[in-house]
Amino acid sequence: MENVLQEINKRFISLPDEDVRRNNKILDSVLTTFVDKMKTKDPLFKAMFRRVFYGGSYYDGLRVGKPEEFDLDLLLDIPTYAQPVLMESNIPGFVHLQLKNFDGWMKQPEAKPGYTNFKKLFDDKFFLSTEKALAWMHGVIQKTFNDFPFSNGVYTFQNQTGTFKIKFSSSGPALTLHIAGAGVKMDVDFVTCFVFSGKMWPINGFKSNPFPSTKPEFFIVPKKPKAPENQPIPRYWRLSFQEQERALMEDKRTLKPTIKLLKKLRDNQQQSCIASYYIKTVLLHIMAQKEIDFWRKPLSHVFFVVLEEYKEFIKEGKIPYYWNKKNNLIGKVNAATLQNVSGRLTTIIKEVKNFPDKPEIIAKYLLTKEEYRSFIGETASTTGGVCPQPTTSNDQDKSSCLLG
Repeated sequence: MENVLQEINKRFISLPDEDVRRNNKILDSVLTTFVDKMKTKDPLFKAMFRRVFYGGSYYDGLRVGKPEEFDLDLLLDIPTYAQPVLMESNIPGFVHLQLKNFDGWMKQPEAKPGYTNFKKLFDDKFFLSTEKALAWMHGVIQKTFNDFPFSNGVYTFQNQTGTFKIKFSSSGPALTLHIAGAGVKMDVDFVTCFVFSGKMWPINGFKSNPFPSTKPEFFIVPKKPKAPENQPIPRYWRLSFQEQERALMEDKRTLKPTIKLLKKLRDNQQQSCIASYYIKTVLLHIMAQKEIDFWRKPLSHVFFVVLEEYKEFIKEGKIPYYWNKKNNLIGKVNAATLQNVSGRLTTIIKEVKNFPDKPEIIAKYLLTKEEYRSFIGETASTTGGVCPQPTTSNDQDKSSCLLG
């Protein structure tokens, strides 16, 4: 079993080193050029911009598949003199931000000229608005693109690494650059985030910061919650503790391979209602209960222990948000769908346990039909037997994911 999982991880999950190095070089060069130009196009962006946080599964080391999707958080800073106050909302995991001294800040010499348009980010009560912030950032990016040649719906971008064709779109909290050229294709999500120091860390119902000295900052992200229509939705900002989560996952040898195997299993079984962040959250909960030595055990042992615990989270219909357990991440997923998913996982676990002398069985659940044929083609000569046919959720006990 250990050899099978290691081989699957190596051949079908891990990112090719050459592709990673190439895409990193291109992305870094494009990002540096683009962000520098954004600063010249908008004084408010230049004044508030702090840094780029390289977020998402790629930079967490959890990406499954080609290195073509990147999440970049543009971290912006709100002046402390304006007295920003974070208030917990009625939706766990979401907050409101209100300025208590907007007028006082705007009278300061430091506010001019950079903050002339600061007010456009807030509503009439000086609550930071997701809609207004995204519209502003969209405008900054559009003004930046206006400097580049435009033809047939695409912009041409050129720097020392090559010439690229770029399209620009928006979806949810992200503004996406679709980049093609120099033999690569990649989608880069720019997410407008605001960064805060540890003294503003939320308290009621939230875990404390496990790394107050080395990772004191957290973010808020303009992701809309599912809430009643009569709620002021633009005032809701989602909390993000990505830096702390990344630090929690460090120095645990089999943790990341296990997460990637679970994601591969999820993808192959077409259980799209289980978002990658839900899987990551399950592992954060499991990490809190396990000694560090657990993650030094063989991958096969760790994976199946975690798989059974993961199945129980799904079966119970609860994946509590790691930082505030009042927020059930799968609370909006149809209960029957979750039972189908947990039932499927139960079937997989049972079959693997019933045939311990056939470690290749797990491969039929983790791999697509094409991947499975490739995998078995290289191992059949050594196993000397007939391997089971690949199985996906397209088969009889399909576990499609429907939102309730």
